[in-house]
Amino acid sequence: MDQLSHAELVDKNFVLFAEGCFGLFTSKIAASLIRYNGDRCVAVIDSRKGGQTVQDVLGYGGAIPIVSRVEHALHLRPEVMVIGKGLHSANLPSAWKPHLLAAVQNGLHLINSIHYRLTDDPDIARAVREKGITVWETKDAPPVELNKARVLDLDTWVIHTCGSDSNIGKKTAALQIWNEANRSGIRAGFAATGQSGMLISGHGIAVDGVPGDFMAGAVEQVVLEAAAGNEWVVVEGQGSLNHIGFSGVALAILHGALPHALVFCHRLGAEHTKVWETPIIPIPELIRMNEELSVFERPAKVAAVSVNSFGFSEEDYRREAEKLEADTGLPVVDPVREGGAARLVEILRAHQRETADRLSGGRR
Repeated sequence: MDQLSHAELVDKNFVLFAEGCFGLFTSKIAASLIRYNGDRCVAVIDSRKGGQTVQDVLGYGGAIPIVSRVEHALHLRPEVMVIGKGLHSANLPSAWKPHLLAAVQNGLHLINSIHYRLTDDPDIARAVREKGITVWETKDAPPVELNKARVLDLDTWVIHTCGSDSNIGKKTAALQIWNEANRSGIRAGFAATGQSGMLISGHGIAVDGVPGDFMAGAVEQVVLEAAAGNEWVVVEGQGSLNHIGFSGVALAILHGALPHALVFCHRLGAEHTKVWETPIIPIPELIRMNEELSVFERPAKVAAVSVNSFGFSEEDYRREAEKLEADTGLPVVDPVREGGAARLVEILRAHQRETADRLSGGRR
């Protein structure tokens, strides 16, 4: 079997592996792929939720079935199995290995979203060789250079989604802005900095797999590529500056992207960061932190707050959004609620005009 390119892999029908963890916040890669590439997903593997549909669990995605084993999805003719969850570990969970071997033995290509390289396991490596299948290790970074601030030379307007924690909607906000900008006539490119964004857009670099000194350079490379032929570039954020585990990648993206504008993302009701459970400091302070750490050659301001209001009624969402608007002095929008993405794009258009007026001293 011939080896496939990454572009060929993301264009094929796939089954999502989310054993024991399928959910909106517990398998964000899977949830993102179903939201944006759900037409190519034939099934989800999670033995705890077998017999349900994706709609039952996520509230969107329709009748995509959830099955207990990859063998139960083969009649739906998947060609690829995607690991739909990242891990805060560099190990391969022992319970996953039989599922991965079964996928390979049934001729499915693999897209790996965790730091552990699947072919480092001798049994999986042997099966991969015997079957001639392709394994895309999304955490394997291509050669990159140090950041040289070449983004400052672009005519393209750069937007970056930062935020208060990991897994709160920075990628979703960026994708919603990107899609809506193009729909409204703005040529926009998407700069993917993580594996979900790469699988949805077909290009990018998983920045958390790049050596520290080169992370900002990797972001610069992705932004330069996304800028070609476009008026806007929307840069997917990762982690947060206040997160003790993921602050480094957040700062590298901020300095590599050199954005003109920031969209600050937050999950309504969240009080602690995930995994390490450190308190989330007040949102106005986090906004100021992100603005102050943007570089003096291109100081960036937050144009809007994008919130993840999953689980909130419309009334509760409006009430909490108004509180956050009062606290920050900024518009607060959920980009997946009706009209939210369009409102964010209009806010960013206005911010772009105001920035241009300020830099020109009010002259057009």
